[in-house]
Amino acid sequence: MDEIIHFIHQHQNFAITSHSRPDGDSLGSELALAAALTQLGKKAKIVNADPYPPAYSGLPGVEEVQRGNRLRGNYDAVFVLETSDLARTGLTGLEQHFIINIDHHRNTLPFGALNYVDDKAAAVGEVIFELIKRLGVNVTPEIATNLYVAVMTDTGSFQFSNTTANTFGVAQQLVLAGAQPAEIAQAVYMSHPESKIRLMARVLDTLEIHPSHKIAWVLLTQDMLRETGANSTATEGLVNYPLSLEGVQAVAFFREEGKNRYRVSLRSKNNYDVAAAAEFFGGGGHTNAAGLWVEGTFEEVREKVISQVVQALEEED
Repeated sequence: MDEIIHFIHQHQNFAITSHSRPDGDSLGSELALAAALTQLGKKAKIVNADPYPPAYSGLPGVEEVQRGNRLRGNYDAVFVLETSDLARTGLTGLEQHFIINIDHHRNTLPFGALNYVDDKAAAVGEVIFELIKRLGVNVTPEIATNLYVAVMTDTGSFQFSNTTANTFGVAQQLVLAGAQPAEIAQAVYMSHPESKIRLMARVLDTLEIHPSHKIAWVLLTQDMLRETGANSTATEGLVNYPLSLEGVQAVAFFREEGKNRYRVSLRSKNNYDVAAAAEFFGGGGHTNAAGLWVEGTFEEVREKVISQVVQALEEED
């Protein structure tokens, strides 16, 4: 981190990006870092491949986030946050830039010219908070709000096993700096459009449970999106609902992305390591939250993925 701090002080023009389909951690961290760099008198531009979910439309500075499939312009460095490799950003041409890679996933490759990966951090927002403090930046209410969203969402509202004493310490400091927990929670979790609730009903109607009663899965198809009028950002958080079932320890959320192509989100309770299942397919993530891509018919994909999840649970047992 010392090298990153030195580089920031010595340079002026930065771009920031993260993984495609931005979530609360990636977006909140991007916005906080951009605000911190601006406070230092630097130039900072956020460019993402995909739109952010409507739940985050009230985040301070979010109106400045740009969309594109390629990063254009010259920069002293590009910050790539919460991304295991450059391809996951959805942006082309990044390899031409000086990359500063900051993440908290255990399987992240050291693809940057500078790399800082803390796999003990609950969220990349924790890492950005440490960076901002060490840069001597004033943590404004706006920065605090964005970082609180990052930490809150990536810990499942402090429910996941990645939540640590340090996580609560960071949250406390952010609240003291001006983040409003109740207002933030209401904006993120209690302001859904009708189309998302209707989509949720369709997805939950596909619920299936493994004979062991420890694993559940649901399916989202492109037809469901069209029929409910929901957009691609409406799926965030849906994977957590089946996980609330008594006795269920792991959940797979299958999302149809094209003909015979599926994105799969995995979630688990306790110490059941779904990242191990994701890594089998070239994906990755945390012990309790991971993702992967698989090709094949739904029946083929389901059989492959669930068998790996079963194996992961058996190994823990």
